[in-house]
Amino acid sequence: MLYNFSIFIKRYFLLLTKSSIVYGNDVKIDWSVKVYNKKNKLILGDNVYLRGFKKGYQAAMPYPTTILIDVKNAQVQIGSNTRINGAYIHAQKSINIGNNCVIASGVNIMDSNGHILYSENRTIGRDIPGAIIIGDNVWIGLNAVILKNTKIGANSVVSAGSIVKGEFPDNSLIVGNPAKRVKTININETSHT
Repeated sequence: MLYNFSIFIKRYFLLLTKSSIVYGNDVKIDWSVKVYNKKNKLILGDNVYLRGFKKGYQAAMPYPTTILIDVKNAQVQIGSNTRINGAYIHAQKSINIGNNCVIASGVNIMDSNGHILYSENRTIGRDIPGAIIIGDNVWIGLNAVILKNTKIGANSVVSAGSIVKGEFPDNSLIVGNPAKRVKTININETSHT
């Protein structure tokens, strides 16, 4: 539980990372959250919650939220009121997550493939990273993977287990491997399905 410890945890977290972090008001960070940042930019909006504990969460949380920013001039920006529940975020260029987003446990968001496609030796060579933009009010379901050069429009939902690459307009229901837009979401509809 965070209660009065959230300010202490935030200050301790910022000291541990020794990096360029900008954060808004009422940021909550569970102490198990991991951030590896080589003096790059991490921007957290107001009321961001980075979770690391499964207590009170409706699904399994195999690991705490982890943010890795390990290439010079890379950055991660997380908008206000966004909750990240045990996801892995790895930026080598730029990952921008909008306001009011919910990211479920087991999600991987990576703006680089790690290795090059054409290689005679898979143990060497890095690919060129590509930015990821996740719009406002997006929900990314359990164990989804968001790959480089992806843009997810506002008010969209990514179904659990989907592998997402490419551009998707606002109000998209995104499903599958490879993920496709299967429906337009009317956010004014009232449905509990």
